[in-house]
Amino acid sequence: MNTDYTPIACGFHDRLEDAAVRRRPVELVWHDPQGDRVAETTVDDVFAKDGADWVRLGTGETVRADRLVSLDGHALADAC
Repeated sequence: MNTDYTPIACGFHDRLEDAAVRRRPVELVWHDPQGDRVAETTVDDVFAKDGADWVRLGTGETVRADRLVSLDGHALADAC
């Protein structure tokens, strides 16, 4: 279980799920150990695993949801 995981805001989670269902291209920004990353991609899946939410991108990358900064310019809000 990820004890350092911070749940994301419900509204932001809803945006991620909407993007996944619609399979539309999005601009996603997230924190990575090497610095902030930006990708124009699709959200292929939003899922829970080991006590954290995860986002699988069309690039093949998987990002922990609390590492996300923004989706199409909408900033990640405080946890719900």
